[in-house]
Amino acid sequence: MIKNRKCFFSIFSFVSLLFLFIFIIVNFYSLKIEYAEKKLLNGNFEIYNTGCIVKALGQNTENVSAAVSFYLPDGKPLGTYERSWHGWELKLECIVLQLKKGALVFPYRIFSDESKYGTGIKLFSYYLKNGYPAIYDYSFFSDEEKDAVKTLFSFAAFSPNLFLTFSSAKKQTVSLRRFNPDTEYILTVSSSGSLLLKTN
Repeated sequence: MIKNRKCFFSIFSFVSLLFLFIFIIVNFYSLKIEYAEKKLLNGNFEIYNTGCIVKALGQNTENVSAAVSFYLPDGKPLGTYERSWHGWELKLECIVLQLKKGALVFPYRIFSDESKYGTGIKLFSYYLKNGYPAIYDYSFFSDEEKDAVKTLFSFAAFSPNLFLTFSSAKKQTVSLRRFNPDTEYILTVSSSGSLLLKTN
C-alpha cells in the first residue's frame, strides 16, 4: 500500500512538473512573439515589397515550370529555386503579419495544384542570411526592429503552425496560372493587405 502511494505521488509530481515546464515554455514563446509584434506594429514605416519574384518558364498539358527568386532590398540576388511541377497551376503559400502600412511576408513554400496536401518546397532557406530574413534587410529598421523581425522569422521557420497559433499572423496563398515564358511576377502586398503576383 505504501509503495503504491509512493509510486502515485512520484508519477503525480513528474506530471505536474512536466505541465509546469510546458506552461513556462509556451508562456515564454507567446511573450517573445507578442513583444516582437508590438515593436513592428509601432514602427513608422511602409512595407509592400516582399523581395520575391516568380519567373514563369513554360507550360504544357501536364507540367508547369518556374523559378522563384529572392532579393535584397537593393536588388542583389539572395537565392533561387527552379523546377517543373506536374499540374497546371502553381501556388505560393506565405505567412503574413499585417502592419500599420503593408505587411511582413515570409514566403513559406511553393507547390502545384497536383501536389499532395501539406507538401511543397520550403523556401525559408533561400532568403536566410546569417540567421536573418535578408529580404527585409532595410536600412530604415532600427536594431530593435531588426531583432523583432529575426525573432518572428525564427519562430515561423521553426514551426509555422505553432507560430500561426501564437501570433496574429495569417497564412495566405497566391496562385499563378499564366506561364508565358520568361515573364516575371513580383509578389507584393496590396493596400488592403492581400498578396498579389504582379507582372514585372
